[in-house]
Amino acid sequence: MVFIWTGRGYWGVLLPVLFVWVIGMVVTLSVPLLIDNNAWVYGVVVIVAAIANFQIARRWNGTDWLKPWDFRGMLQRRRRAAHTIFAMPLELWSIPLVFIGVWVIVTNLPGAAS
Repeated sequence: MVFIWTGRGYWGVLLPVLFVWVIGMVVTLSVPLLIDNNAWVYGVVVIVAAIANFQIARRWNGTDWLKPWDFRGMLQRRRRAAHTIFAMPLELWSIPLVFIGVWVIVTNLPGAAS
């Protein structure tokens, strides 16, 4: 059996899904029409999940000294990272999550072309 993660790398997949699911439930139950008319809220939640993933993964991998824009440092640390997903440090996966969140926001803004 081949695992695509090491250590707690599975949280790289679970954290964004759980954030969107839980926040979506809370917002839908508290303000039912908000999600129906404003799906961009999910994009904001994905960006928040990316920030949380970055902070948690840096602590787990012992890379608190890395800055968010230090790609070279993240990739050099890759071989020694205890928590990875697809052989890359868990904190590195926050970058595509931010892009996905921005894409969801832009495509769901009022007046966006369908």
